[in-house]
Amino acid sequence: MLLTAVKAQTPAYTTLYLPDLEGCGPGPMAREVSELRAAGTSVMAKIRKMPSQGIIDGFKGTLDFYINMGIPCVRLWPKSPGKLRSTPVMAQWPAWSYAAKEWSNLTPVVQDAYRTLATNSGLSGRDMFTRAYLTGLYRYPTP
Repeated sequence: MLLTAVKAQTPAYTTLYLPDLEGCGPGPMAREVSELRAAGTSVMAKIRKMPSQGIIDGFKGTLDFYINMGIPCVRLWPKSPGKLRSTPVMAQWPAWSYAAKEWSNLTPVVQDAYRTLATNSGLSGRDMFTRAYLTGLYRYPTP
């Protein structure tokens, strides 16, 4: 098996060491990935080096390659949980959709004000507006 030598296992994910992926075609790896997915396992692996773009493209839809804090990693392609969502998640949808619609109703001057406010915050003006609408712009400590 290509996906062997488990380094650590937690309920959230399994970390694996992988061999060099150069020259490894999607066929054998895809079969093992599908076995892991069928077992309900979520897998993240640290790899020695990022493979070539051709290798990455060959695993599209099966494996997701990325860099995490300077370490090349690979994981099972993220899978949608489907259309079913929990009741608390569905209860939040109207507020989120209203906030999304209201952004386009704001005047350009107000949108620019939110963009200015969001400068150096890591958020866009739209994100800042959505946060302000859903949770309040500033959080004051309560006794």
